[in-house]
Amino acid sequence: MLEKLKALLKPKHNETTTRKTPVIITVHGYGRRRKHEMDHFALWAKNDPIMKQFEVIQFDLYDLFDETDCDWQKWVSRAKLVINEQELAGKDIYLIGFSMGGVIASYLAATSGSVKKLILLAPAFQYINVDAITSVITKGATSIFGGSDSGSHDYEIEIPKPFYNAFTSVIKNLKAYIKNVNCPVLLLHGDEDEVISVKSSVYAYDRIPHENKKLIILHNGHHRLLMDQTVSQEVYRIITLFIHDQIVIDQGFPEAEDILKVYERQNRMQKKTSDA
Repeated sequence: MLEKLKALLKPKHNETTTRKTPVIITVHGYGRRRKHEMDHFALWAKNDPIMKQFEVIQFDLYDLFDETDCDWQKWVSRAKLVINEQELAGKDIYLIGFSMGGVIASYLAATSGSVKKLILLAPAFQYINVDAITSVITKGATSIFGGSDSGSHDYEIEIPKPFYNAFTSVIKNLKAYIKNVNCPVLLLHGDEDEVISVKSSVYAYDRIPHENKKLIILHNGHHRLLMDQTVSQEVYRIITLFIHDQIVIDQGFPEAEDILKVYERQNRMQKKTSDA
């Protein structure tokens, strides 16, 4: 009897040797930097004592140097391939999608069935001012990254014009999949976002079919949340808390008076940009 008890208490070989490193897969938005949009997050996760247990995976949705690479379905297929590789490896998958990448990440979460949690940063479910985002990227890239842009100078390359139709096709064809996401979802959006209105995140929040979700509006946060010196550290902390089940999920997003003021301010910002 004693020997049988010892056998039961002894850890099984597979339990100690087959545990896989969980992965955080990042999906970038519509811009020149592509996967490098997530460089700050990846560097932070690598050095953070809590998050360094995760492997951060970055990849490019499109070839910036090939203007014929404008098939939105190919962009999505590349993302699906990354997901499938990690599924086959038996790893726990966490998804982070930024801007256009938020819409693609929602599609991946809805169709893969293996995503543990989904994080959407300023997701582009609704109208996006492409002229504004181009301006933001142009003005921000050099000042933020200078000459040490991870060896990349993509910010000097124009986004091929045919890519715009691919971008709009991504939003048009994939935004409805948010209704099919069943994993926990965190949405973060800045109230000073100059590209995508907070309404986009509210739109997504309202269509998530369960209550295991959280929308946080970041005061003074701009579009590129992961690089915004005002809110980036807060964003990193919130992501960590969410991944480790330390954020209380609420059961409704209050349409508070301050949110209505955010709407009005962002509408004025977009109108000013379009009139310029």
